[in-house]
Amino acid sequence: MEILAKVGDALQGLLGQIAQEAAKESGVIARLRKFTPQSLARTFILGFLRDPNASDEKLAQMAVQCGAAVTPQAIEQRHTPKLVDFLEKLFRGATTTLVVGTDKALAPILERFTRVTVLDSSTIKLPDELQDRFRGCGGTQDTGVAVMKLQTELDLRSGALEHVQIEQGRQTDRGTSRLQVRRGPGSLRIADLGYFVLPVFAAMAEAGEYFLSRLMSGTDVRFANVTVNILGWLAKQPGPFVDTWIQLGQKQRLPCRLIAWRLPQEQANARRRKLREEMLKKKHREPTAERLAWCDWTILVTNVSEDLLTPKEAVVLYRARWQVELLFKRWKSQGLVEQLSGTNVARQMVRVWSRLLAAVVQHWLTVGTIWGDPTKSLDKVYKASREFAGRLAAALAGRATWEEVLAEIGQTFAKTCRRDKRSKPGTFELLNDVELLDFCLT
Repeated sequence: MEILAKVGDALQGLLGQIAQEAAKESGVIARLRKFTPQSLARTFILGFLRDPNASDEKLAQMAVQCGAAVTPQAIEQRHTPKLVDFLEKLFRGATTTLVVGTDKALAPILERFTRVTVLDSSTIKLPDELQDRFRGCGGTQDTGVAVMKLQTELDLRSGALEHVQIEQGRQTDRGTSRLQVRRGPGSLRIADLGYFVLPVFAAMAEAGEYFLSRLMSGTDVRFANVTVNILGWLAKQPGPFVDTWIQLGQKQRLPCRLIAWRLPQEQANARRRKLREEMLKKKHREPTAERLAWCDWTILVTNVSEDLLTPKEAVVLYRARWQVELLFKRWKSQGLVEQLSGTNVARQMVRVWSRLLAAVVQHWLTVGTIWGDPTKSLDKVYKASREFAGRLAAALAGRATWEEVLAEIGQTFAKTCRRDKRSKPGTFELLNDVELLDFCLT
């Protein structure tokens, strides 16, 4: 029950003290009448938790449950820039000061590290009027003139949403300040090629931290201080896996392990098709022959020693990186965080921040109940949590105890949110038994 207590404390902190401070800084409540800072925060967060498309009428109904008897017209009048600022401050507080994670041992492979942080980012296109604050890269495809980027860190070991940093859309992943953050000796950071920066890897190694990443094509690879053509060298190696120590970078010469395997032809061809599509869409040209040849291989680099991580375990851990991508998918497809609904900028941004806050609450409930359970569906839990918005409001208002409500939520998830049968094991099953990995090699 300790983790449920953490969830309760986080909810009370967000919808209590943090709401009080955000209201004072934003000036969203000029004088106390119907709404208090707490009831205002609860109305919009729990209202959009229950229904991402909540109307003013539905928000007014939630407001009554939160202790503010107001009309839909009163809700409509609340959609001001000050409310937007208030909700943004709440989100910043929720994702930088409140950390909800379990101490439960989920898998032996994760327990070898103090933290297993997956770092990734997601973008949300905003109204063009906000381009001064959130500059995008322009264009009409995946970016626009106003874009917000969320640099997100998820700890696989505890399930904690460790940090979400708000940046301008034009900020590159390699330029984010989160790369300079030290996570402590024994921690492992997993990230994709967008965060491949050799000086950062060197700083992590010096601090006693571990990294796991794919190798960036074109990076200088050395054996015994001699630069080699990595694709040509790999083609001559026997066995399904290549696992050897190398040096990375012409100047850096960073010692690390290289773990590589050749993909089956079907997978390699699929990669080439995807690469061609992306290059034609973004660069309007075909990829080079070297880039196409790179698709035959998956190549990882890490400074984790062989006695701490086998090649297959490295594969499973890198695959687990998709948990943060699936988190973004739930935020967008179910939580509708990037849907700009509303008649003006204020209404649109109230929905963006409220939906993001609701997504954070949903994640806390997930971590507090079923995180790491391979028999449970995170998607089903995300959906089922909506039904408890009213019960959470009751607990916050003192009409029900936190222990009762959170225990009821946990029991509901355990009984009704089982994962559908699949032909392949899920992430947490693989983390507990890497031999379940259906891994085709040539």
